[in-house]
Amino acid sequence: DLTTDKPTWKEIPTSWAPPSRLGHSLSVYGRTKILMFGGLAKSGNLRLRSGEAYTIDLEDEEPQWRQLDCSAFTSVGSQNAVVPPPRLDHVAVSMPCGRIIIFGGSIAGLHSPSQLFLLDPSEEKPSWRTLNVPGQPPKFAWGHSTCVVGGTRVLVLGGHTGEEWILNELHELCLASRQDSDS
Repeated sequence: DLTTDKPTWKEIPTSWAPPSRLGHSLSVYGRTKILMFGGLAKSGNLRLRSGEAYTIDLEDEEPQWRQLDCSAFTSVGSQNAVVPPPRLDHVAVSMPCGRIIIFGGSIAGLHSPSQLFLLDPSEEKPSWRTLNVPGQPPKFAWGHSTCVVGGTRVLVLGGHTGEEWILNELHELCLASRQDSDS
């Protein structure tokens, strides 16, 4: 709690946790809920890229992880249904509306399309969708960084494509028009 004079780390005990992992993302939605997606998951002696999504609500008296059953959904307008391939070192962006965007990451095979995946984890039956966005997207990479500016502008910087470092490329995705952001 960073609002106190002396912030202190503490472990949040749970009766069950997803397999250990690295290169995953954590995203906040609904004020106190966390979505964990992807990563390199350790299951026994195996380490596998994960496409799993888990949630936990920190406001619960006894917070518990649960796996989301995220399926593909039929096409809706410009949103096409696709379950993201398992990945690690991707970026995840929490939107003010509670939806989460996943971009990039290391997946099996180096040459992958620059797809944006959208999930609303608060839906009764959460479904992945792809967003078709015009313009010049960043190269598909992993290990890049992202931030949200003003709630509607997503910035992506750097990363690695498997062939080259692209640390000097900065891309912006505007999620609302100027008129939308003024109202």
